Amino acid sequence: WGLEPLRQAIDQRLLLARDVARAKWNVKAAIEDLPREEQVIAAAVRQGRALGLPEAWIRSVFRAQIEASKTVQRELYRRWQAEDAGRFDDAPDLANTIRPELDRLTAQLLRSMAANQALLHDGGRKADVAVAMHGLQARAFNPAAADQALAPFLSPD
Repeated sequence: WGLEPLRQAIDQRLLLARDVARAKWNVKAAIEDLPREEQVIAAAVRQGRALGLPEAWIRSVFRAQIEASKTVQRELYRRWQAEDAGRFDDAPDLANTIRPELDRLTAQLLRSMAANQALLHDGGRKADVAVAMHGLQARAFNPAAADQALAPFLSPD
């Protein structure tokens, strides 16, 4: 169905939050990086505008994706602190491995938003959208983050 690439992009982005957390944990980085978040949103706005998407919607969607990712990262940091976890030897590199994958997912997410714009903005179809988006794998390990990531697509415009 048309929303499957959108659901997959949201899910994969959320699942990547674990790798982001491991990479940050290894270098003792803060979870929140507001300048980086603004760069990500600005880049998404530029790409999305080129696809004819409204800036406010792009900002809302990507702010939600970032907040959902931080929800996952905070939960993992709490767990690792409680376990007194050490360094992760297999954590991928944030700049060279994770960010290019996030960029790929951003492009997929934006293309899917553009392809499904009419459906996603049809107030009468919110139940259909909810059903299509429900099967996030990420819901299994963090239901709150999954709800955060999906909120801009399920709430009334």
